[in-house]
Amino acid sequence: MDKQGTPNAVFKEFLTSGLSVSAANVCTNPIDVVKVRMQLQSMQLAGNGRLIAPNLLQTGMTVVQHEGYAALMSGVSATVARGLFYGGLRLGMYAPLKTAFGADTDPTVLKKVAAGSASGAIATLITNPIELLKTRLQSCSTMGPLQVIKKVIQQDGVAGLWKGTMPSAVRGTLLTASQCATYDDTKRLWMRTTGWRDGLGTHVGVSMITGLAATTITQPVDMVKTHMYCNGSKYANPLSCAADLFAREGARGFFKGWTANYARLGPQTTLMFVFMENMRHVTGMKAL
Repeated sequence: MDKQGTPNAVFKEFLTSGLSVSAANVCTNPIDVVKVRMQLQSMQLAGNGRLIAPNLLQTGMTVVQHEGYAALMSGVSATVARGLFYGGLRLGMYAPLKTAFGADTDPTVLKKVAAGSASGAIATLITNPIELLKTRLQSCSTMGPLQVIKKVIQQDGVAGLWKGTMPSAVRGTLLTASQCATYDDTKRLWMRTTGWRDGLGTHVGVSMITGLAATTITQPVDMVKTHMYCNGSKYANPLSCAADLFAREGARGFFKGWTANYARLGPQTTLMFVFMENMRHVTGMKAL
């Protein structure tokens, strides 16, 4: 087993995390496409005069009817790249940072959250252009990656590729902290309470709980992030974007697409941690 913190150990953390996230992301890409489309749709006026958000099934059927089933895999190339680099960095850095913060000898929730927050923020800052590209491709299935990049640079310059970095970094911080810290603590509580061993059943159960927590915590920021990525030139900053969303759709608007987000992030979190636990075992690394 490689000593924690050595270049080989850090590389294994990055590789197992990146491959696990990429595999999970490919499996849930269709739901991610539907989630993005839901977040970009305007609220609909119901018969009683109340505003309602289009649901998961309605949005998915509309995409298939107008663009075909292939549209559900829009942006999958960017999804793979994002999973490998963003996922590899944010999750791969968690264990080394947790050790650096002293959480191995003093496993407090605060230190685990700090490690997850730091790794999520760093990963987002580095890979934001890939996330922007993925979101743009998922919002419009008729454009290719090079067309999207060219359009962004023509409109906003090279700096435009980092549009939406702030809400994305906040989301990455919250996501990594909530996923890693929740999984870390819930797994140990689960095993003590149920008496189950550190196996597939435990990984699936704990991952589902982790996915629920991560979805709820990150949903409002994810909503702002999507609008910044797809309508970046419309907003001066994340606060103006959030203010516009609130003015148009109220507080409920920030949770538009929650069902699709959980339908994506729940299974994605489960697959990600199951893949990762198994890959760590195969490569001789200790369990999470």
